[in-house]
Amino acid sequence: MKYRFFRFVCLFLLSLLLVTACNGTKTVTSHRNSPPLRVAYIQWSGFFPMIIAQEKGFFTQQGVKVEPVYVENYIASLSDFSAGKYDGVTISVGSLMSIIGKTPDARVVLVTDQSAGGDAVLGQPDIQNVADLKGKRIGTKIGDFGELLVITMLERNGLTTDDVTLVNTEAETIPARLQGGDIQAGQTWDPYISEAVKAGAKVLFSTKETPGLIPGVMVFHNNILINRPNDVQAFTRAWFQAVDYWKANPEEGNALIAQKFNIKPEEVSLNGLDLFSQQDALKAMTPGTTTESLYYTAKLYADYYIRTGGLTAAPDIQKLIDPSFVQQLK
Repeated sequence: MKYRFFRFVCLFLLSLLLVTACNGTKTVTSHRNSPPLRVAYIQWSGFFPMIIAQEKGFFTQQGVKVEPVYVENYIASLSDFSAGKYDGVTISVGSLMSIIGKTPDARVVLVTDQSAGGDAVLGQPDIQNVADLKGKRIGTKIGDFGELLVITMLERNGLTTDDVTLVNTEAETIPARLQGGDIQAGQTWDPYISEAVKAGAKVLFSTKETPGLIPGVMVFHNNILINRPNDVQAFTRAWFQAVDYWKANPEEGNALIAQKFNIKPEEVSLNGLDLFSQQDALKAMTPGTTTESLYYTAKLYADYYIRTGGLTAAPDIQKLIDPSFVQQLK
């Protein structure tokens, strides 16, 4: 009787071990066969480590499959992310606040950069300074970070939005609309700044004067963080591997990016932004009371959107920002 009982216990324990082993194998296989992370990005230098990580095989080295998707229209990339067409998207914190109401599961996993002159308000050739904008039409994406940049510019020069007419305009169209004359000034970013300046436009105000106001971030849906944390961690490692590589090998990095966009390598530049290293991102993802902290800047935008009607309730900033993937890097 004792022998039978002992034999039963042994068989039971062996069955548990076999089930556990099978389940473990199934998990590894499932992870190995998981689809690529689909991550959208636009033509902004702070997001170009995506290209380098893909072209140099850093994603593969780190053990994650990634499908970078270049999107020409910034607003379209945000809408498609909200609709679930992408697992992740590169985005400014201001734009994130514009979609957080309909995309409450969005989570910031790393800070890519901060604009340091790469976003600007441009004026037609006859506009000498910001004061000359009184009574003029200014193009910007209303309800987005560009509007806050325009408002900041006006306030610092003794004007308000009552002194001008804001025209809802996509950043990509600013150079053509300035030349067309239906707006006298417009807010945009590079490479559209360079395009407009070549055509005679003047830089009236830029993020050189507002450090930390426009940070870029990498955002994923929360279900991706829950179901595929190892892939997101690997993505984060590969991202900063690409950042370090680009900084150490600027000519090769520029060439890879230029090939992607079919432009000359000398047209690729980090001028106008601070590309964040792992240490920079970790510092930015630490709570603070200035725009050096993403928590502070995110609240600044949240308050702005609530004030202007873009949000009906303040998002949980602590939940919105997940620094754990940057913190776990070694």
